[in-house]
Amino acid sequence: MKHIMCHPRLLIVLLLCFCVSCSFAIAEPKPSELESAGIAAMGEQEYQEAESLFRQLIELRPDSFVGHYNLASALSMQGDGQGAVDALSKSITLGFTDIRQITRDPDLATLRQMPFYTELVTNWQALLEARRSNDLDSIKGLIRKKIELRTDEELKIELVSAHDQIATDQAQDELFLIAQWGNGVLFSGVDSLEDQPWVMVALPDRAGFAKWAITVFGPSVRGNISSVGGAYEHQKRRLVAQDLGATLRHEFVHVLHWRDMNRLGQAHAPWIQEGLASLAEDYDIVGGELVPVASWRTNIIKRTNDRHRMPSIEALANTPMNAFTAKRPLAKYAHARTIMLYLLDQRKLSAFYQTYTQQYRADPTGISALETVLGKELDDIEQDFQAWIDALETVPETGSDLKATLGIEIENGTGDGVVVRGLPGDARSRTGLRLGSVITAIDGKPTRDLFELIRILGKYQPGQTVTLHHRRGTVHETSRVKLLAR
Repeated sequence: MKHIMCHPRLLIVLLLCFCVSCSFAIAEPKPSELESAGIAAMGEQEYQEAESLFRQLIELRPDSFVGHYNLASALSMQGDGQGAVDALSKSITLGFTDIRQITRDPDLATLRQMPFYTELVTNWQALLEARRSNDLDSIKGLIRKKIELRTDEELKIELVSAHDQIATDQAQDELFLIAQWGNGVLFSGVDSLEDQPWVMVALPDRAGFAKWAITVFGPSVRGNISSVGGAYEHQKRRLVAQDLGATLRHEFVHVLHWRDMNRLGQAHAPWIQEGLASLAEDYDIVGGELVPVASWRTNIIKRTNDRHRMPSIEALANTPMNAFTAKRPLAKYAHARTIMLYLLDQRKLSAFYQTYTQQYRADPTGISALETVLGKELDDIEQDFQAWIDALETVPETGSDLKATLGIEIENGTGDGVVVRGLPGDARSRTGLRLGSVITAIDGKPTRDLFELIRILGKYQPGQTVTLHHRRGTVHETSRVKLLAR
């Protein structure tokens, strides 16, 4: 996943900036450098200088709405209402769809006095529908063969899938479940999506995913596509996932979270964004509700804590996004998720998020919110957190960690389950599986990858009987299987 934070005033995530070099030895400024310099010039009220920098940014990235939006701000502050209108119009044409930002941005005060602004607000719904249609047509290009389409008016998502009808229905149901949890426990302020753009959710086949990944991450990813699970590109309101499990769940929480951040006019700390998104990766259903549980990520933190090598919460909370994803990202994601799981176990997660958003201007790191809701100084929180980690269960990660097994050979599949690669002895008649069968769930619990299947099997004992949900091609079946001792 690649989440690169833009400046807070725009509240846009995932601006992928690449160095553009000329044919001489001196390299041109990077887009990110031009943008930062332009923002700084705006802060110093050097609006002509900011205009020049943003025009250079547009030359380097003419198809990105960021430079055009910033140019509109610089021109508006110089009193050039028509110039600001032209720049903002171009920004909207290129995909900018945050009417709340336009309405509250103080730099656009002059623009808001123009007739254009009144017309824009009046026709906003029509603009969103046009953008929805355009984005849907674009994302269909990631799927070469049969497309499964699902429109969710309540969540304002268009789901485009290369998976079969049953798998796509299951993915849609799971997104709704995650939305119920996310909006109920965390993002309760998102009570209306009327003025928000639609989000495109794409679940492409391997070829479509590779095409998208190369476009987003560059040609260097070509030989390592399997290491990229997917991403939510907030700038384009587009979620692409290679699997129907952890990646889809994680990125969809980003969708929900960014909608709330847009409402609040905030861009939350990386550890909070990624910690909350990671919570939904592994869960159980208790009383019909989603409950995040310990996972392979918490195992990482248990091992790190045992070696006394776990960084402090303060260090994690002050880590910028580029550092968060660049160096030891697995450890940082695991650390962030485990803190959120700790808050959930203390029944403080909702209170933490609400307090954080209230105190955001004073402390965007979230440390103050932690101390407020837990009623302790950070050093004491750190001690309690480490003790909680020590007591946390270790989750099975490999077959050798299990007491009960299916007695078959399996490997990761193409995103909707694990694939059967070996059926020793009487396994075929005993399980109802064949070589190439895809196990999608155990007792109704999704098993989209090996980590998930092993975690779920870890709750069973030898001799127990489970219901396997599996498919071969597009034929979905179930079979009752008695578990064996490892």
